[in-house]
Amino acid sequence: MEMTCKEAAAVVEGKIITNVQADAKIKRLVIDSREVVAGDFFIPLPGEHTDGHHFMKEAAEKGAVGCFMNRSAKVDVPEGMCVIQVEDTLQALQKLARAYRLRFNLPVVGVTGSVGKTTTKDLIAAILSARYNVLRTEGNLNNEIGLPLMLSSLSKEVEVAVLEMGMSGRGEIALLAYLAAPSIGVITNIGESHLEMLGSREGIAQAKAELLSALPADGAAIVNAEEALLKPYLKNLKCKVITFGCSPQAAIRCIEVGTKQGAKMVRIEQENYQPIIVEVPLPGRHNLYNLLAAVAVARELGLTNEEIKSGLKRVEISAMRLEMVQLPSGYNIINDAYNASPTSMAAALDVLAEKAGTSGKIAVLGDMLELGEMEVEGHRRIGKLAAKLNLKALLVMGIRAQMIAQAAEEAGLSKERIFSCKSHFAAAKIINRIAQPGDWILLKGSRGMRMEEVLTVLRRELE
Repeated sequence: MEMTCKEAAAVVEGKIITNVQADAKIKRLVIDSREVVAGDFFIPLPGEHTDGHHFMKEAAEKGAVGCFMNRSAKVDVPEGMCVIQVEDTLQALQKLARAYRLRFNLPVVGVTGSVGKTTTKDLIAAILSARYNVLRTEGNLNNEIGLPLMLSSLSKEVEVAVLEMGMSGRGEIALLAYLAAPSIGVITNIGESHLEMLGSREGIAQAKAELLSALPADGAAIVNAEEALLKPYLKNLKCKVITFGCSPQAAIRCIEVGTKQGAKMVRIEQENYQPIIVEVPLPGRHNLYNLLAAVAVARELGLTNEEIKSGLKRVEISAMRLEMVQLPSGYNIINDAYNASPTSMAAALDVLAEKAGTSGKIAVLGDMLELGEMEVEGHRRIGKLAAKLNLKALLVMGIRAQMIAQAAEEAGLSKERIFSCKSHFAAAKIINRIAQPGDWILLKGSRGMRMEEVLTVLRRELE
């Protein structure tokens, strides 16, 4: 971060109460005192179980040059670093990030959507890296805390930023868009995630569309052509609108043209551009849409077809998103355990069917959380889909996932192939008992279910 503690204080309108190292340059912003190294600036945030203000002294001892401190904090002021008193440390972090972002004149791509935003962000960043030095969201830094931290990583060397924007309620995307000031906005789709907070898919669409409202007149909105719920929000936009999809109505669309060494090949067409034939780097039909959105962004930023092809060879997808793992046992694991909704779980089951072909298929599915009134229907829908796949076994974990099992049995899946597991260990034990080398095993559930731990147990059992 190219800013001094004194400059940070001025930006957030804070009061310097310990002037030590006020002229020191800030290396980076840190919210976890355990990660502090010399030159960092510590942001103490109040949490559910502990208050970051209690760790300011530790941050100073580790070499932090400064920190924010709430006016209401009942702690001693640490020595050895610049302490800036503010009304609210989170708001100060956000204000600092916004001001720092505006120092840079560069394209910023904001990516949101119910399903696929992380994969789309990764695809966009990979393609753009063929020409530009790209900053992309790391891990789960896509919320009101994480996104400001990502913005603090901007530097003169960064030419494009690709930032993921997550949310659970109204107003959250609007805040993130205000902080990041994107010039291009991408909405992948509208699913059922966060129905508990937003009530309906219409409510989710309204919340996601907050990104579109923040785009400048010379910017671009890139949206799913087949997502009817977004259409009302496109009518009065001043910026360019580019739709993507597999339907003829989409501005950028694709046609499947076969396979090459087992990989799906598609022809991408868009008016005023030469068609391009590329390999889809990830399995599943939903990833065709993610690819199209990424290509649309690349073209908006001037990349040639050759650069797009080159960039696609650099794709590195974030962990636990259709991560393919082959174990020494010969099991093929599809680790898609980062999160789940009915939309993403259906897509993952499609990938299981596509990758396994005639080989054995095992689905290990956990609860889908935050579905609100859609909870019963969403789980039962997945059970019906699972029953159509001729699974060798369906393993379920969690109270809600029992509805998946029940619906699958009602739809014709033999009761002998359905297993209810009380732990990740129990699921791994069943897999080891029934799986054969060459079988494909899907791990999928909401983040709170930590379905990736089934893979951890399987690996440990083989050591």
